[in-house]
Amino acid sequence: MRIHERLVRLRPATMLDRRVVWEWMACSDLTASMAGPPEFAEAPVPTWEQFVNDYRPHFFDGSRPERGRSFIIEHRGEAVGHISYDSHGKRPHFAELDMWMRDSSCCGQGFGRAALVQLSEHLHTAFGIRELILRSSARNLRAIRAYAAAGFEIAELTQTQQAERYGPGEYHDTLLMRRAWP
Repeated sequence: MRIHERLVRLRPATMLDRRVVWEWMACSDLTASMAGPPEFAEAPVPTWEQFVNDYRPHFFDGSRPERGRSFIIEHRGEAVGHISYDSHGKRPHFAELDMWMRDSSCCGQGFGRAALVQLSEHLHTAFGIRELILRSSARNLRAIRAYAAAGFEIAELTQTQQAERYGPGEYHDTLLMRRAWP
């Protein structure tokens, strides 16, 4: 399965992509804008072992698409980022999305917005997903703008309400953004 749009294409990630996806998260010039001290001391940069524990094989081998999957965001054949969904297996018709770009040269060009729109529509059509969420720190303004441009709205929930409904967030100021279908 490949998901296309004019600006970007979502290619299913493979086990060969797993290490580079982690490097984009943990070792790029964007890492400090989403994890680790000094700005995000409460959300340390994940080690390779922590990443592998969070991103189980089904994210990269397609063996459990009902549970989750990772995709490489490509622009004109070049990898520019990663996007994934996780159904958590807790609630029907629900998934949480996560996304990060390869590096700062891939930001501000609409790639993230386009990837979010494509994956959201695909999940709704293919799996009957009716509620999608994204969680980031309220300090990550670049991510929040991309999520809003893709049709996600800020959920007016306290940290306690978010944790009760969706589980704990990674940040002390976790901002939950939601897209829902009737």
